[in-house]
Amino acid sequence: MPRDLLADRNTLDGMSQLTRDTKEPASSSPPEDSIPAPSYSPTVYVEERFKKMKDVHPFAQLLNSEDLDDCDWVEHAAFDPIEAASREKLEYRLRTCGELCSGLFTSGYPTSSGSLGSVIKTRNFPSIDSSDADRKRVLLGHVIATKSSAKVVTDDAMDYPKDWQTKYQFTPSIGHNEDGETVCIHSLCIHPDFQGKGLGRILLKSYVQRIKDSGVAKRIALICRDKYVVFYEKAGFSKIGPSKCQYGGGNWVDMVMDFEGGMSDDDADF
Repeated sequence: MPRDLLADRNTLDGMSQLTRDTKEPASSSPPEDSIPAPSYSPTVYVEERFKKMKDVHPFAQLLNSEDLDDCDWVEHAAFDPIEAASREKLEYRLRTCGELCSGLFTSGYPTSSGSLGSVIKTRNFPSIDSSDADRKRVLLGHVIATKSSAKVVTDDAMDYPKDWQTKYQFTPSIGHNEDGETVCIHSLCIHPDFQGKGLGRILLKSYVQRIKDSGVAKRIALICRDKYVVFYEKAGFSKIGPSKCQYGGGNWVDMVMDFEGGMSDDDADF
């Protein structure tokens, strides 16, 4: 599978201006308004689209295992406990297929104004660089995904092999399938302190375009609650029907974006 999925810069530079300021969800199980290492991939600044956000200047980067603490923090802040992925499951996904996972970051100081400064004071965030230890790199949101051979998200796709660290399998019966043609989004969320700013929308749209441009899959699939169906339809996903997944208590809806069908012009303002 291609390991270089760095189409973010062209994606974000080429996107039309967002005109709506509606709220969006987070993940396979989106909560309200969420959808989202030393050698990081080239950053993608989306500052131009967030001029009103005086304290947050977001940029996108691929995720890896060194982001586990931050992803675990965002995941459990954005989702109900029954829906949040466990730390073990997040580690599996970041280590096994981190190239399918994206983060939306910002940087700042404990003295920064607004919610950014307040959040930085709550935990030990990594420094943005060694020359300025006080300037911290803050994960605003993330997309965590795996690949599957099924055309919709299944409970097997959402699971992971418990012996994955000692017995690697290229195409296991559960978890990430390297030969799969469907990218399954399991977590799409923005930290609650940064919701309501359109970050979830931009994170989802840039992620979809990057995966499509990379050619690593034929489609993207996810599950969501009924109240988020319209949100994902506006992003270009089609409602398939009730999902068979019982994760988090069940009652999910299958949503799929098939790249062979493409995104319609109606999605331009998403």
